Amino acid sequence: MGFIPSLNSFQVSQRLYTLQVKEASPQIKGEILKRNMSSSLDDPQSPTFSVFPRLPIELRFKVWENASMATRTLELMYCFTKQRFSAFQPVPAVLHTCREARQAGKRIYFLSFGSAKSPPRTYFNPISDIVYFGVRVYDDEVEFMLRFFRRHADSFEDEEQIQRLALIEDMWRIDLEGNLFARLGSGRTGRKIVKFHQSFPHLKELIFVAGQDGCEDDEEVEAPWETKAGVSLVKRQTDTAAGFQLTREAVLSTFESRKKEFPDEVFPEITLMEYGV
Repeated sequence: MGFIPSLNSFQVSQRLYTLQVKEASPQIKGEILKRNMSSSLDDPQSPTFSVFPRLPIELRFKVWENASMATRTLELMYCFTKQRFSAFQPVPAVLHTCREARQAGKRIYFLSFGSAKSPPRTYFNPISDIVYFGVRVYDDEVEFMLRFFRRHADSFEDEEQIQRLALIEDMWRIDLEGNLFARLGSGRTGRKIVKFHQSFPHLKELIFVAGQDGCEDDEEVEAPWETKAGVSLVKRQTDTAAGFQLTREAVLSTFESRKKEFPDEVFPEITLMEYGV
């Protein structure tokens, strides 16, 4: 699974034009084709989809909304000095392309992750966006965020509920010291997994990322999988990754036990991914 980088209005319209035409009624399709042919005759060398502004407003809104569903990876972090959450990723392109795009995009993206000292500042799509804890997030920041989300889990609005979460390898491997779940056999693994789940009770996908993201050596040099939409993750073709099966079995076993006691709770699927372009 690859992720789409931020797009401008023309790129969005070109990529999604075919999809939207398929959903249109026969009358609209005919009008679109007629206008498109006319535009092509006027300027056959034009690299842009110039008839986009003349499409029906409902169709244009579908284009913008589809663009808003492109997956981003948000490297969420917490600044203790300013007591606020932040993310490396910029504001989604659809929110500053034009007034119409912003109006449509704000149906999908919501300002989220506020704190007691700071209002929410990060635009977040809870359905498509992946919150990512990588090498640029310090251990104490992660621990604070886990406690914060656990404490406020019941009071968050739907748009602030994290549904997809990715963890760098050092955080999820239970055969390594310092992981979030505690080493297997320590007597704390099950309890730590339960606490982790309580921090993200609406989580639908827990992503274990194999390998490092390459940023720890030189933060000024971007890895090839660094994009404006965040770190690019791709699904690993096999389940062969050091510590993956061990960690997966421990987490799923804890979830299965908890399901018996709390059958109405949501428990995430576990996905193995790696960095790629």
